[in-house]
Amino acid sequence: MSLRNTRESAARGAVALVLGLGLAAAPLTGCTEKKPSVSEMKNPPNPPSPTPTPTETQVTLVTESTPPIDPKTAWKDGVAAYQSGEFSTSAKHLRVAVEEKKDDPYAHYLFGLALWKSGQLDEAEGALVRAASMNEGSVKTWINLARVRLDRREFDGALEAADRAILLDGSSSDALHQRGRALDGLNRGEEAVTTLEQARGLAPDNGYIANTLGYLLLRRGRTDQAVAHLEAARDRLPQVAYVRNNLGVAYERSGDVHRAAEEFRAALQAGDSDGKASASLARIEPLLRERIASQPVPEEAGTEDQPQN
Repeated sequence: MSLRNTRESAARGAVALVLGLGLAAAPLTGCTEKKPSVSEMKNPPNPPSPTPTPTETQVTLVTESTPPIDPKTAWKDGVAAYQSGEFSTSAKHLRVAVEEKKDDPYAHYLFGLALWKSGQLDEAEGALVRAASMNEGSVKTWINLARVRLDRREFDGALEAADRAILLDGSSSDALHQRGRALDGLNRGEEAVTTLEQARGLAPDNGYIANTLGYLLLRRGRTDQAVAHLEAARDRLPQVAYVRNNLGVAYERSGDVHRAAEEFRAALQAGDSDGKASASLARIEPLLRERIASQPVPEEAGTEDQPQN
């Protein structure tokens, strides 16, 4: 082979090699790839996280959204919920309703009651204060404002609200009841007893007033007087746990452990009273067993007293 032919053959081989390398490096998609920068070459980016593959154990949670309250029906629905005892639902609807009834004292009053009965005491006080400022002659508003403040242990404010109610209606047993409770909270015990006795005289059939008076007397060591009032409360409110428990304590302190145990058991059946009845029964049962064990065992009857076959 001549030198010329040898050079031409080598050139053709080099071209074929270059073409082959170019085809092998070409992207399969046919798109032009972006060339990496110098910094990217020195610090290559992290590879993308792989998309997790759904499995049968993966569950999609769906949160049901609460439908918005319609202002046009908020008042009607709030009143209906209140009458059904759904106080939290009632408060939600009445919150919208009072925006449309800003100048209606009864709307704020009912809103306050719904808040109070659903445990929202701070807002309840504010709503009842607004209602009272709009209608200062409403005895019920002042009485219930006193109740809310008592639950918040604002005894001075409760006394003020109760006194406002009494100024409007001195014969209101409910107003006197709240006044007595406020005085008790302020450690003005004798005044509280006098006020509650007045309330009891005006409403002798009110079991709640009888219970409050009896419990106050019991705490002041006047057990015999307490028993009479607490028995009256029990007769009016036989299914109220704390009334039965209070009477049980009064019986226990008067030495009648048998009747005390009966009242504590009745309180448990009525739903207990924050665990007080179960604690009282646990405390008294050992004493009750001792009393029973100490009683004389009756002698067996003679054969002549046995029934004849």
